[in-house]
Amino acid sequence: MRRYVFILLFVLTLVTPFVLRRVLGKSARPGSGADRDHTLLIISPHNEGIRREFRDGFVAWHAAKYPGEPPVDVEYNFLGASDIVKYFDDAKRAGAPYRMDLAWGGGDYLFDVQLKNPGYLQPIALPAEVMKLAFPKPDLNGVALYDTAGKEPSWFGAALSSFGILYNQDVLRYLKVPEPRTWRDLADSKYQGWVITADPTRSASARQTFMIIVERAMADAKEHGRSEDEGWADGMGLIRLIASNARLFASSSESVPGVVASGDGASAMCIDFFARSQVDAIGEARLGYVEPLGATAMNPDPIAVVKGAPHRELAIRFIEFVLSPEGQLLWNSKVGAPGGPRETALRRLPIMPSIYERASQFTDQVDPYKAAGGFNKASGREATFTILGELIEFSCMDTLDDLRAARAAISKSPRAAELDAKLGRFPFDQKEALRRAADWKKAAPRPQLAMREQWTRAFRDEYRRLREEALK
Repeated sequence: MRRYVFILLFVLTLVTPFVLRRVLGKSARPGSGADRDHTLLIISPHNEGIRREFRDGFVAWHAAKYPGEPPVDVEYNFLGASDIVKYFDDAKRAGAPYRMDLAWGGGDYLFDVQLKNPGYLQPIALPAEVMKLAFPKPDLNGVALYDTAGKEPSWFGAALSSFGILYNQDVLRYLKVPEPRTWRDLADSKYQGWVITADPTRSASARQTFMIIVERAMADAKEHGRSEDEGWADGMGLIRLIASNARLFASSSESVPGVVASGDGASAMCIDFFARSQVDAIGEARLGYVEPLGATAMNPDPIAVVKGAPHRELAIRFIEFVLSPEGQLLWNSKVGAPGGPRETALRRLPIMPSIYERASQFTDQVDPYKAAGGFNKASGREATFTILGELIEFSCMDTLDDLRAARAAISKSPRAAELDAKLGRFPFDQKEALRRAADWKKAAPRPQLAMREQWTRAFRDEYRRLREEALK
């Protein structure tokens, strides 16, 4: 008999929430007072802290700005960037409505290429005063801060993201190396086995970080009267030197800071807000973060109205809130500061330039409009972005043991400087990379496998020859 009582209690526990929901109605959140007609639907990869702080901030902002209207709420569909694309692709193939009001977060490539081009976004016009305050200039060193290609923008930058180096000060002291300041510092052979990065074939932010290294080398080559194609080979060569020191290529960017914090890595290539959050959690006495001066990119992290949004007007209001001083202050203000977040320091960089005049209450004393140093990514230098991850996979990840062995032999050789320079220059330039990218794109799976084996074998042969030269 007792057994049946326990079973009955278990069933009641399962069904009670559903019964209550039918009785009380489908309010989005307990206590919000909003019904489904006034609940905004957002698909986003943003973490829970961002979602919560902006949800609460918008509810309060909307109540103050539109006092005669019913209460509103926000409901999130939390998905990674690649899954967001899959969500829309699957709905399009099925001929189903997208059932989302906004897409928010994931980087400008996601919005400008993967969401805008297939027609998943709805161009809108924001009030002139909102645009003037949020975007006094339409770009940052050539990178568009909102969509400028059409009559009305399809997306708007909501915050800025940058890339740098997270490091563990205890491990650096153990290795007897100074704090890193440039990407090239991570190529020092003293770091062998201690550099952490993410897999660029699985992480868009990791691929962007590697692209920045290549673009900086291309810009340097041009400044010194050499071709950008040659600079591309220099940048890819520097990536090989850094990769020779890699302990691992993590499956996601989110996991990289934790490896450094645990002491299993000395330094990591990292997106800014992941690094800053880890420093905040562990403390500046143990961890540090630096963005290489004039060698990092400032990317907008967009927000956009989804085509066919069921709550279009409310979605536009949410964008207006995100781009308002009240919304922008949430990104980097200290917890409890006037206008700041209630519970979680978000450690993101606002996109509104004038908001940095209030930086005294910010968690991070960084002005991205000054830190960019005149350099930023450029579409003309990003032609190999689509195949960059695969080239790093074949030349560094699949051949990591061979690469490490070659670098270890080189570091002990009397010809170390000469052979390091050879390893630090990729065996072909950007023109050849683009030719390979075209072949790779049009190839079926079986020919692609043959290409992979051929290219990987060529890199292994190169590393073997360099190792043999070092051992002579």
